[in-house]
Amino acid sequence: MCRWGLWLSGLLLALFALQLTVLAFPQLVVTNCVQVGTVVLYYDEASSADIETLAADVEMRLRGSGFYDSTRINRVFFFQNQNLYALYARLTMVPPGAQGFCLPVFNNSFVSAPIIAALAAGTGGLPRYSIWEGSPAHTIAHEIGHQYIVDRIGGKKISHWKREGLPEYVANIALIRQDSLASLPDRVGVLNSGQMWSATRHPERHNWDRIHYEAGLLVEFLIDVQSYTLTDIIADSVTRDETLAAMMAWVKEQNRRP
Repeated sequence: MCRWGLWLSGLLLALFALQLTVLAFPQLVVTNCVQVGTVVLYYDEASSADIETLAADVEMRLRGSGFYDSTRINRVFFFQNQNLYALYARLTMVPPGAQGFCLPVFNNSFVSAPIIAALAAGTGGLPRYSIWEGSPAHTIAHEIGHQYIVDRIGGKKISHWKREGLPEYVANIALIRQDSLASLPDRVGVLNSGQMWSATRHPERHNWDRIHYEAGLLVEFLIDVQSYTLTDIIADSVTRDETLAAMMAWVKEQNRRP
């Protein structure tokens, strides 16, 4: 019995080591890559020209976010093969239907091209600057944004709206500042649009997605309107309800102006 126990323990340790190796070094499986700035984008079944354009889009978003780290190399694995993506998701106990996920401990992010494309086809890319739009660059920059925040705050526990709102800010703010039709009051109007968020395309998740969108707006309000720093935002005293009330009051005041 003792011998069998040792054998089983050794087998489990070997399987665990194999799992860690697969997650830590996906480039052993997905070998094609391009690098633009700090973004190293690995891909399995796509044109290198398309991938380079995508990597440049992500790099532009990161540079314009205010959280950019020129010393950080960001490895992203962009899968056209959904089965391969699902394998990595299951190894980390992430739902395989997620657009993407990251493993900060290994500095790796994983993104599914088919899931993102299906989302874009179902929503028509609306609303813009949300996880509904089905943008690979948005999703990739969002996952890198998670890693930026972990780099800065370590293991500190923060509320869900901050944990998701900060990466949404990283992913979108550079484009938003170039879009005259995407003012913060305009996008708060989108947030308050019942028709937009009652869409039946994904009825089981639209409330979750609305919360995701709201989180990005709240963080944007704190940084761009209230001039909060990351240290200010992650303080326990900064709550979702108080921030939402302050943002709505500010928007109301902006809409009164001629």
